[in-house]
Amino acid sequence: MTCSSGTESFTAWGHSALRVVDKNKSLDIVYNFGLFDFNTPNFHLKFIRGKLKYYLGIESTINFYKNYKDENRQIIEQKLNLSDENTIKIIERLTYLYIPENRYYYYNFAKKNCTTELRDLIFENIDIEIQNQRISKTYRNLINESVADKQWLKLGINLILGTAVDREIDRFKSMFIPDYLSNEINKVEANGYKLVMSETIYNKVVQKTSSNSFLLNPAIIFSILLILTLIFNSLKAQFVISSLIGLTGLLLLSIWFLTEHQELKNNFNLLWCNPLYLLSAILQFKEKNKLQIYLAMLLQAFILGIVLIWIFKVQNWEIAFLSIVSILTLYNIRIIKKGYRNRIM
Repeated sequence: MTCSSGTESFTAWGHSALRVVDKNKSLDIVYNFGLFDFNTPNFHLKFIRGKLKYYLGIESTINFYKNYKDENRQIIEQKLNLSDENTIKIIERLTYLYIPENRYYYYNFAKKNCTTELRDLIFENIDIEIQNQRISKTYRNLINESVADKQWLKLGINLILGTAVDREIDRFKSMFIPDYLSNEINKVEANGYKLVMSETIYNKVVQKTSSNSFLLNPAIIFSILLILTLIFNSLKAQFVISSLIGLTGLLLLSIWFLTEHQELKNNFNLLWCNPLYLLSAILQFKEKNKLQIYLAMLLQAFILGIVLIWIFKVQNWEIAFLSIVSILTLYNIRIIKKGYRNRIM
């Protein structure tokens, strides 16, 4: 079963689950690999560090459908064409995974989530024929597709993701996204027959359109801020923006060292979103300070570095980043020009 996205940010990519029906035992249940406890101590820190445990749960199909109907989320149910042998293998594996000591796993948004657990269950227990060629897309591309209408969430995601998500992936790896798993199993065969026998849509919903106001788009807001920076030379605004960039850079650096998610390491956004802007913000109030000027030169060199990284596609970027980088470039140039003008170089 493939469920559409919801309103909460963590539901933006949809959901996958497995329905098991045994009419002889009057059994109709859903195996759900996507459960977690919001009350987990230090929930957000554990999520960032890769220490948040998800688990496999079981609930009645009636309750599962009701929950998604209440959230106005569509469910596409694909009935699988399995042999008795394949069915037994999958049920035995599910039974094993549901044992308390086996049902928990450390969540990883690209490699171990509710959908990859289901993908692995299917592909490891069924003899499936698949041409596993590359798809000319990266993990980042697929992640961004699902949040295209949530621009601020998309901005934040692309800010914290590093280079590991910018390599092209194959069809099998693309199935970490629910819709991609649904589409791929529609194409494959098992034991010489199409794996999917039939498809039914429950609680069909109209395709959601973006509710974000045009003026609240981060690219628009930062573009307006860039224009204001070009017109006005405010030391207070420079202090606030430089401080915010520096603090954000400090957060990115902390994530790099604290997390076990490889996707959050090697993040070259630190070249422009640099903790050194905190020092730059403080030094700007000191008159005839050589350190501030040399620091501005260094930070501007870093900006040239990130531009080259974007050009050569070492790491992808968000269009809103361009305006922020342009603002920081203006600040650096003004500091350097002031140094030359005051002859303190």
